[in-house]
Amino acid sequence: MPRFSDTVTAKASVKKSWETLQDAGVWGALLGAAEISDIKVEDGLLKSCGWKAKIGGSELTGTMKVAESEPRERMLMKIRAAEWRGKIEMTLEPEHQRKTRLHARLELTADGFTALLALPIVSSVIGRHLPDRMAELVEFVESA
Repeated sequence: MPRFSDTVTAKASVKKSWETLQDAGVWGALLGAAEISDIKVEDGLLKSCGWKAKIGGSELTGTMKVAESEPRERMLMKIRAAEWRGKIEMTLEPEHQRKTRLHARLELTADGFTALLALPIVSSVIGRHLPDRMAELVEFVESA
């Protein structure tokens, strides 16, 4: 099971950073989803959504579900598609002068033989692009 992590700092409060993470569209953009649907939010907290993405000419559909949430501190998302599943844990740490460190940990698992064969390629792509996605997250937080 491949694991990846990255940490970035946003020039925004923990509150603003947390509120940005409650937007399903932000998660969709970070995951490269072309479409987000069936968004469920309770008391201002994101609970789940569906997504569609095009990867290498193939269309994937799946779900994202918040498995654990400690407001303004930590959020664990579970992601599922036909042959893939994963976890993304986001941790927020306040820094002085209204800055927030956002730390992401990602685990990916292949379900099925075809996905298992593609795992090294997919892992390489994710590992190479995670810093770019985290930079995009900072842009979302700072522009919100």
